[in-house]
Amino acid sequence: MARQRSNPFDGMPIETNQHIASYLTGDSDLCSFRLVSRSTHDAVDADNNSFWRRRFLAVFETPTWGAKRNDNTNVKFKREYQRRRRCLLFGAKYEAAVWKDEGKEIRKGTEALEVLREMLVDAFSDKPETSDRSTVYESVNLAAVLTFLNNHDLLQIVLPPKQTPPSRLRTRSSKSSMDIVCLPKQLLQTIHILLAPAMFDLGRNVNQYSFSTSQECVYGTSTEHPIFESVPPGLTHPTHIRMSCANTVPPRGCNGLDVSTSWVLHHINFWKFHMTRSAECTLHDAFHALPADEKPRFWARQLRQGRSTLGTHWKGSYAYLDRDLIADVRAGRGNDSAIADEFNGEADDGAGCFQDLKLELVGESASFWPAAFESHLKALAPPVSRAKTRAQQRSATPEGLSAFKNQSFQFTGEGHDVAEDFCAQGWLNALPAQHGVPGWQRMTMMKYYEDLVTGGVDYDSLWAYEGVVLPGGQIMLGRWWSPSDGVGSEQYSGPFILWCVDGPE
Repeated sequence: MARQRSNPFDGMPIETNQHIASYLTGDSDLCSFRLVSRSTHDAVDADNNSFWRRRFLAVFETPTWGAKRNDNTNVKFKREYQRRRRCLLFGAKYEAAVWKDEGKEIRKGTEALEVLREMLVDAFSDKPETSDRSTVYESVNLAAVLTFLNNHDLLQIVLPPKQTPPSRLRTRSSKSSMDIVCLPKQLLQTIHILLAPAMFDLGRNVNQYSFSTSQECVYGTSTEHPIFESVPPGLTHPTHIRMSCANTVPPRGCNGLDVSTSWVLHHINFWKFHMTRSAECTLHDAFHALPADEKPRFWARQLRQGRSTLGTHWKGSYAYLDRDLIADVRAGRGNDSAIADEFNGEADDGAGCFQDLKLELVGESASFWPAAFESHLKALAPPVSRAKTRAQQRSATPEGLSAFKNQSFQFTGEGHDVAEDFCAQGWLNALPAQHGVPGWQRMTMMKYYEDLVTGGVDYDSLWAYEGVVLPGGQIMLGRWWSPSDGVGSEQYSGPFILWCVDGPE
């Protein structure tokens, strides 16, 4: 009787089998190799799971929890590697989750959102603090997220309407008029905000929903549409939050530091509508003509708590309407007939242009912040503490808030508007992490002109700006208003957007 031939892998050291496994870039090939023999199985799953640490770090950047070296961490590397690869490969059908409430797609979509958040927070974690200017560092995490967007429909459901489109009505008509209850709203909107540069990518041709609602939001007053808000009582679990664009006004955040993700996303949606849709004949042609390095882009350093380094050169726009038209928009009449926006004071080449702005951080010795500026913007006033809901406790804890006290950084700016130059003074205030994502900042700025008689500030021509700097410090957007022209519901205001166009580091 012939002897059974021994498996050649059984005679190899475990390190050799692990080295062979490291060359198997396909996960299906790795699974097959693991089943060849007991030795190949042990090379992958034994040895304190050390193989999985190396496998994870060969595909993804170092996670925030990956600094420690122990057996428990190796097990987590294995679990998270398999979880990420599964979510990135299979993703979810987000339109099915939103329009049809398919439970399977909701579960898959929620897990994929969590994975995308982790990968975006970890992006650029392996980039050296002092890198050679001639060396270009490309984040593998960010590249994987962008590939995910190419293969799945996540960007096709930004601010979907409350009602199902007629072409997608369900058989149970009684459900078609109900708010969509599916994906975790704040997590979904946070991921959409982080992916704003991709939404401005003209090559993606993403769907456009809810423009009239976004227009109503961006022209809304600070009372009706606050930047900072809390989750309404009772909605304490993310899976129970409705995908609704209703104009309910929840109270201001418990610490004045909870960013309204809906508010931010409506501003992104407003500008995306004008800059990516050629049919609107507004900002598309000017935006299309911009070089690639002068369009909104992703960050190039890992997201961190506190402030990001402020870029110097910025490009952007502000929108405005006549006062009677603003009243129509705020009353919701933009849903019935289109109300055309105007941009940049019709400066230079008309509405289809962008402004350039230069901003620089300044030290205390060069600080200039008149009391009149502070009275309107409250840039240095401590946030108001309020009672927390359970949802808010997850967003901003007392321990996290203590690290942000007195973290205010002043900047100065200059630019050109209509027929004259203007000056600007402002502040960046660090914010705590929002829904698991660090790097947010509050921006306040006073735009003013020089008094031709005294050479000082013309206090009769002030324009106040308040907004949010998105994680990574590359995009800021928010509300401008005229401090001398109405208060409360009579406030004259509108939206603005700025993005950094600094060259390579």
